[in-house]
Amino acid sequence: MPGFKIDGCEHKAWDSTELDLPTGSTPVSGERWSVNYTLANEGDGPAALPVRDYFIAAAKRAGASLVSDPGATFNAILKRHTPAGTFWYEYDHGSGSDTSTSSYTLTTWESKPLAQAVVAQPMQAALPEPGSACGNPPWLVKQFAYFKADSCDAKAWDQVTYDLSGGRKTVEGRRLTVNYVLTDQARDPAALLVQKNYVAALQKIGAKLMSDPADEYKATLMQKTAAGEFWYHYEHTSGSSTSTGSYALTTLQVLPFPQVVVAQVPKGALLDDMQGKGCKTPPWVLKQFDYYKLSDCTRDDLDSITLDLPAGKKTLAGRYLELNYRLTDEKRDASALYVKQNYVNALQKIGARLVSAPDDVYHAVLTQKVPQGEFWYIYTHTGGSADSTTAYSLAALQVGGPPSKACKLQVYGIRFDFNKADIKPESEPVLEQVLALFKADPAYQAEIGGHTDNVGGSAYNLKLSAQRASAVKAWLVAHGVAAGRISSQGYGLTQPLVPNDTDAHRAKNRRVELQRKDCRN
Repeated sequence: MPGFKIDGCEHKAWDSTELDLPTGSTPVSGERWSVNYTLANEGDGPAALPVRDYFIAAAKRAGASLVSDPGATFNAILKRHTPAGTFWYEYDHGSGSDTSTSSYTLTTWESKPLAQAVVAQPMQAALPEPGSACGNPPWLVKQFAYFKADSCDAKAWDQVTYDLSGGRKTVEGRRLTVNYVLTDQARDPAALLVQKNYVAALQKIGAKLMSDPADEYKATLMQKTAAGEFWYHYEHTSGSSTSTGSYALTTLQVLPFPQVVVAQVPKGALLDDMQGKGCKTPPWVLKQFDYYKLSDCTRDDLDSITLDLPAGKKTLAGRYLELNYRLTDEKRDASALYVKQNYVNALQKIGARLVSAPDDVYHAVLTQKVPQGEFWYIYTHTGGSADSTTAYSLAALQVGGPPSKACKLQVYGIRFDFNKADIKPESEPVLEQVLALFKADPAYQAEIGGHTDNVGGSAYNLKLSAQRASAVKAWLVAHGVAAGRISSQGYGLTQPLVPNDTDAHRAKNRRVELQRKDCRN
């Protein structure tokens, strides 16, 4: 129309819509062209009705018939049948009012069937193990030329919950997700075109659509083949109903849980097999993942931990071991649930009991009573997300058990008021374990040594450490240990175990030591 200029265009090789006609809502699909117009010069522009009538007249001259409400001021729909096909013409008043038109849109539809770009084939073998090169899933023979595989995420085992027509369903097994991105903006397809292509291709090979067929952004299909049961999931991940910037294809093969970790009942004291330098596999683990590497560990002869359990907080003291693991093969990065459940299953198989929340994918606490004492096992996911485990820790604490044969024991968990020698009540579990050493062996005699970090002056730390060592001795004497079996000595900051260069190292140096008298090993 004179006085207006083209402000923007959009072309879709295939799209769909619902046209609101007097006879009811009418679905239309095919190739679409939309052109937006704005006033060429500032001003109110013509009234809405003359603009609408201008395009109705132009379309009628081309052989189209008005099929929308003739009384509608702001829009009009016309239809034309030709030997080449059926065409629909839409006029939509964009901005202004019934007395003013600042912009409008003209849309032309050519009715066409969906152009099938995707070709699929039935799965003929198991889904590949994680570690393979990133590429199309095995069932995808052909797909859109203007999308490329951008990244992959493969899991040896995972749980996926789908929203299906009949309700939510959780499926377990090996999973492969491939993410695709658009490479040609000029060919950016509507969401429905991509979704329908994958649905049609998978239905052609026998897969059954399980999700809502009207959802243009997602589709879930299932198929049983000689190779197993497979679930296929398409998800539009960026764009809009008229645009697809990226999408993801997830294939899941239903498989039983692949148990990797194997455990055994501890046969002795927790730290007996952990002496010497370096870190070792914990004594209760026989087999574990080969793509996680032990990076560092903590070994404490006596320490206390507080566990936050569904039944409430619980403080325990005993021999303590913590080992940290890091992922060595990114292609085999496992989900949080898969790693956690492997350790839970292995420990339950040897008789341990899960006492933490079973639905917590990041943390698990199990306990077990054996002749060697009461063992507590703690798994903690320390790096990654629900879909990724880049790091985790295994900890164990042994309450009771045979007395240690070591000449020197490093004791943590005896806590004092700040800058004082008053023992805090939460130190009781550790002190009870120290008391048990004296009660288990009437010949046991030891020096209690107090040690500090380097915060504060040397003289001050020496005095404070002596007072705290004396306080520990007093507690033991008050609980039945003969005073002649115990001596106390403050060493201050003179005997650090590690450099005082980090908070963790300073905490390691703040300790009480039991040095057995007349003992060498």
